Amino acid sequence: MKSKHASILGFLSLTMIVLALALNACNAPKQTSISSSVTPSSTISSSATPSSTISSSATPSSTTPFDGYGLYESCSPKDAAMCLSHLNDMAAAGFKLVINYDEMYGDASFQKAYLDRAQSVGMKVIITLKDHRFYNGKSLRSEFPALAQTCNCTDNHGFIRYVVNVVKNHPAVWGYYIGDEVDPSDHGAMKRALADVVHQLDPTHPRLFIDNAGESTSVWHGNSPFFDTAEVIGTDFYPVGHHSPYPTIHQTAAVVGGIQAYADAHGEDGAIVLQAFSYSDYGTPGAPYPTASQMESMLSQTLAHSHPRIILWYSYYDTMASDNPTQHWNDLKAIIARNMPK
Repeated sequence: MKSKHASILGFLSLTMIVLALALNACNAPKQTSISSSVTPSSTISSSATPSSTISSSATPSSTTPFDGYGLYESCSPKDAAMCLSHLNDMAAAGFKLVINYDEMYGDASFQKAYLDRAQSVGMKVIITLKDHRFYNGKSLRSEFPALAQTCNCTDNHGFIRYVVNVVKNHPAVWGYYIGDEVDPSDHGAMKRALADVVHQLDPTHPRLFIDNAGESTSVWHGNSPFFDTAEVIGTDFYPVGHHSPYPTIHQTAAVVGGIQAYADAHGEDGAIVLQAFSYSDYGTPGAPYPTASQMESMLSQTLAHSHPRIILWYSYYDTMASDNPTQHWNDLKAIIARNMPK
């Protein structure tokens, strides 16, 4: 009996071993599949490793959003119909963004009408808050009386809050122009009184800061202190008709490359403002308007050596007031048409 039980037990043990091996063989492919398709360590490493994130953002990338070409405008709300008509012309030429220096002089109704028209033609507005009064303590209510009528505010902070709340929910708002060639010594005041306040009121839309390529402290030189005031930052570059030590048109690649390096280093998006005006409008008699080939050169070098989020041209109003507005406008339109993102 003892030997018989042993035989039976031996047979059962052998059977169990065979079954276990078979089960392991069946399960093995499933384990391999899970391992190759969902590896927790590799997923975390690629998405959350600081060094890899910095490395990937510091080189030109096709994933950087391009929000389009834009124009500087100076159209008084006193002639609202003309301002709206200008938006039609800009949109028809392929422009997607506009900065109207005079926008804040219109009342709340004008703000809505301007944004509504921009939306209807496929454009977005960069709200102009770049006036030095927004951060130097001078009364904004006195400077912009039309908006002050409905502001119900008593100080500049209240005025800024009112303006941002008026526009921030409109789909045609791109963001806010919070700095235009601001002196570096004003960095602290501008940041505290304007840039930080705007971001607190509307963290959804980006802030734009632009400085001057001719200054020794600037974004393209890599030493601007304004990286903490904006999500999109860059330089205006107007080389045609300017004199040394301003960078020449042949240095476009260096300027835009410097902007891109600065933006990458600070985890921001870059911007560039290119020249569509003559210095003869700014106290330099006989200075030429850029030729079509010069404007094309500035743009082609920009696209070859950087990946800015926005490319702006200064300016629509100077072009229309130039010696040959039709020719210059047609040149700019043709350049934009040839360089539309695919």
